[in-house]
Amino acid sequence: MVAGPERMTTLFMKRYPGLFMKSGAESIMVASVPDGRSFAYKVNDGGMRPRLPLSVAGLKLLGINAHDELERVYGGDQIVGSVRATF
Repeated sequence: MVAGPERMTTLFMKRYPGLFMKSGAESIMVASVPDGRSFAYKVNDGGMRPRLPLSVAGLKLLGINAHDELERVYGGDQIVGSVRATF
């Protein structure tokens, strides 16, 4: 185990076999797949909110479609959008 059982990195690694992800202090993240491709990011202000959309966008670059993981934005009881990152 790389992180706690309910942490984003652990959940992603369980859901996508072969994926390795490790988070660090101040919102640093690294991820890699078995063929050696990888991505890393650092959130300048250390904030947590951009970590999920940044990770989903990074995984897309590695060929992993994790779009269903994105945080939904609700207006009342209706989904009206999502939080996404673009590179």
